[in-house]
Amino acid sequence: MVVYAPAKQRSRNSNNHKEVSMCDTSNITVGTIVMVKVGRNEIEVVVTEITANGWKVKKVGSDREFIVTRIERVIAEPGAPEAVPATEPETEAVDAEIPSEAAPATEQEAESAAPEAEEEVDTPNPAPESGGSPEKKLSLLNAALQVLKHSRTPLNTKEILAQVIEEGLWSPNGAKTPEQSLYSAFFREIKEKETPRVRKSAARRGAFEFNS
Repeated sequence: MVVYAPAKQRSRNSNNHKEVSMCDTSNITVGTIVMVKVGRNEIEVVVTEITANGWKVKKVGSDREFIVTRIERVIAEPGAPEAVPATEPETEAVDAEIPSEAAPATEQEAESAAPEAEEEVDTPNPAPESGGSPEKKLSLLNAALQVLKHSRTPLNTKEILAQVIEEGLWSPNGAKTPEQSLYSAFFREIKEKETPRVRKSAARRGAFEFNS
């Protein structure tokens, strides 16, 4: 006795047959790159093993392996380079630290700037040319120490430089970064001198006191 399936079922079976026949799986071997469907998503995989009921595959760019019974389409034959998912180039985020007082952030930076500071800070200002006897000018370091000596509160390099210029103890001589140079000179004084004339303030960050 022959039983015929309903027309709708025959149509569905016919459609399913057409979908399967769209991808020829007879030539699929180990190493073939194919596209499979997992849920609603299509995933590019490499065939690693042919099983009795399907294929064992590995996701491209991953070590994840699983078994599938249907292959949507063939991407590349064995021997073709395995596709590598595009990744965005890694960028290193750099947070720029801007010192609040135009001074080196650490003592090491201050020490590294010491040679430049020595030339700018320890060199006295040339006296202006005049008909009388030339007046001896103080170096920036000595002028700063004099300001600190008479100050009742700790001062930072910006405040010291302002007072030095205001009192006429020192005048800018073309130095590009006198505040940083003075900051470096203070640290060199603290490190190298057995009895330094200046010390870092414990009460105020970034400020200095006269070491009496």
